[in-house]
Amino acid sequence: MDEICKRAIACLLSTQIAMDADTDNYEQSKEMFYKLLKEFGVQKDLLSKEKKVFFGHYSKQDVIDVVWTYETYWSLVWALGLIDDIGFEYPKDICDCQKAITLVGDCKSYDEFKSKCKLRNTEEILDMLDLYYRYHWATTEKRIRPDTPIGELNKDVVVERRRGLEWLISDVTDWNYISLDT
Repeated sequence: MDEICKRAIACLLSTQIAMDADTDNYEQSKEMFYKLLKEFGVQKDLLSKEKKVFFGHYSKQDVIDVVWTYETYWSLVWALGLIDDIGFEYPKDICDCQKAITLVGDCKSYDEFKSKCKLRNTEEILDMLDLYYRYHWATTEKRIRPDTPIGELNKDVVVERRRGLEWLISDVTDWNYISLDT
């Protein structure tokens, strides 16, 4: 569970700095969020794209990719039992960003955050992954056959949440390298 908790915190802090990457607040944000990385003890848990954003060596695509990991983070905090549902709410809208922030922001330390977590069982995680795989397949089918009815599924939300769920069962450390083939 430590690896998931640390990945969740590092991810959230990275999304915050990425949101300020091309603003006048970048240097100030970078300093503040790097301090939080240290306070939570997760500075060594950054992924390659997150490191690029934190250290100012990023492309526009790196920033976009890191910002979208809000949804990947959403899968992790669901798996950690901090939110109730990510699947049957029908993923058409982005996550509740304010709630996403407060899940970590209301904690003073890594240990406090971890104490709030209760990892869901493997079967529940695999069931949600299966659902997201099917959601992803539906969005792919829609791209191939535009008349395919999929309601209001948001492909980007689906892909990022699936990425987080796949990472939970994968032996790949950096979720940017997990295959999301359908």
